[in-house]
Amino acid sequence: MRVAVSINDWRGTVHRIWAYLASKKWRLFGVFLMTVVTTAVTIVGNRFNGIVVDTYIAKHNLRGLYIICLVLAGMYVVSSAFTYWQNYTMIDVAQDTSARIRHDIFAKLQRLPMRYFDTHDNGDVMSTLTNDVDNINTALMQTFVQLFTGIISVVGMLGAMIVLSPLLTVIVLLSTVMTYTFSRMAARVTQKAFTIQQSALGDLNSQIEESVSGKRAVQLFNHEQMSLDRFAQTNTQYTAAAYRAQLFSGAMGPFNNMTNNVAYLLITAAGAISIVSGRGGITVGVIFTFLIYLRNFTGPINNTLNLINTLQLSLASAERVFKVIDEEPERDLPDAEAITTTTGAVSFDHVSFAYEPGKEILHDVNIEAHPGDTVAIVGPTGAGKTTMMNLLTNLYPLQSGTVRLDGRDVTTIKRQNLRRLVTVVQQESHMFTASVADNIRNGSLDATDDEVHAAAEQAHADHFIRQLPNGYDTVLTEDAAGLSQGQRQLLSIARAFVTNAPVLVLDEATSPIDSNTELDVQHAMTELMRGKTSFVIAHRLSTIRRATTIVVIDGGRVVERGTHEELLAAKGFYYQLYESQFQGGTQSS
Repeated sequence: MRVAVSINDWRGTVHRIWAYLASKKWRLFGVFLMTVVTTAVTIVGNRFNGIVVDTYIAKHNLRGLYIICLVLAGMYVVSSAFTYWQNYTMIDVAQDTSARIRHDIFAKLQRLPMRYFDTHDNGDVMSTLTNDVDNINTALMQTFVQLFTGIISVVGMLGAMIVLSPLLTVIVLLSTVMTYTFSRMAARVTQKAFTIQQSALGDLNSQIEESVSGKRAVQLFNHEQMSLDRFAQTNTQYTAAAYRAQLFSGAMGPFNNMTNNVAYLLITAAGAISIVSGRGGITVGVIFTFLIYLRNFTGPINNTLNLINTLQLSLASAERVFKVIDEEPERDLPDAEAITTTTGAVSFDHVSFAYEPGKEILHDVNIEAHPGDTVAIVGPTGAGKTTMMNLLTNLYPLQSGTVRLDGRDVTTIKRQNLRRLVTVVQQESHMFTASVADNIRNGSLDATDDEVHAAAEQAHADHFIRQLPNGYDTVLTEDAAGLSQGQRQLLSIARAFVTNAPVLVLDEATSPIDSNTELDVQHAMTELMRGKTSFVIAHRLSTIRRATTIVVIDGGRVVERGTHEELLAAKGFYYQLYESQFQGGTQSS
């Protein structure tokens, strides 16, 4: 489990949350005014209760009692209406604020570089976007009005108590100081505990996401028990973290109740002694009013202290959210150009690259592709083939060297334009939750239905699409789990057809397709690559025999280059790869 850190800057976090609330400041001001009104009604109503005891009940004045009860009923109805309006307003404010925070973090995720996702668990990212934002929303709905009401009530009730009885007010203040001191000490412990809890929740979500997405592998390799054991361990860690956080925060409620009960006892005793002795001007109505004031004075304080866990949980969540929002996004250079066309000339000039410092993946790679060339890149797994194509699309920053398109450094081209000029068909195709037609149309959002159908026909996908329940309108879910891997790949290839970019990258594009289907797709690929600069990454060497140039990569270095016939004649590394696949005249799969 990751080591969690405490909330580094809670003031800054609160300030940033307030920045989201600023657009609602007039509605919040209205909530503030309504809170003043409801607090004033409470203070006056409570005082009337004391007057009723001393003036009407003690003197058996039933007519006056009826009148004052009607007045109090009207005041309480107004107070209840204002309270409902406060809650309604805060629900609207909280939901709108959460929606904008959720939008901002999701928008940032769309712009973050691939390096961020290489170093962060998917489950943790999902937890930040869902659970952490929900915690902020809960805190806004539960605490904002209570904080407003609490501050005004405490100030108003304190003033009313001082006017009513300075002696009894001293007892209240002493109990309040005790409660505050204990809460401050407990807060230091609970703050760290809730941060650890959120971190453990991120770990738990990561494992759940991994287990669900890899369910097929879990069952095929009989790893159910191992997966369950891992989950049990992570679940135990989260449960322990949540237990500690709730245990520490839960100690505040009983302590607050104890101090409040002691205060009630002391006030009743002091008031009774004053009445019996005939000194101090205290009456039964005053004691009755004071006890109600005490409840309305300590209530907001206790509610706030009891909500410390929610506040700290929301602050820890907000800090995690803002940490993602503050991540540095992909940025084009200030002078980057918006290139819309290219001849397709590509060159890798002394390119070196490492995902991690000191662990170089590519070393001094030099490759040149002229417009219309087909360059095949082959080599053992982990040689750096796919990495080269990631650099062509500027997904990662280079350590040294330059990748050029039409003689321009790709880093000087706006990424949005660059990625419209280079189409990549990946080995593992990804389908979105949308119709088949829309998944193909992702290659070009303005493609017509006729263009989508034509692309599917070129990719030899039309026949199976029309057999789906709703044809092209069939909605794919869970990454098209109902389709075979080969069918998903055909849709990905159709997406490349509809894109029709000048530079094409086929990263093991035919590897998930069976041999019979591959023959049809090869004809389609030949048509797709016509007139384009194409890079073909392949383990099946039979698919790249007609390449203009074959580049052999091993250990991040170019070890051979030439045509298929030239490399076979040289009997070097490529020859050994080829022979290993065709021993006995049978292609290895």
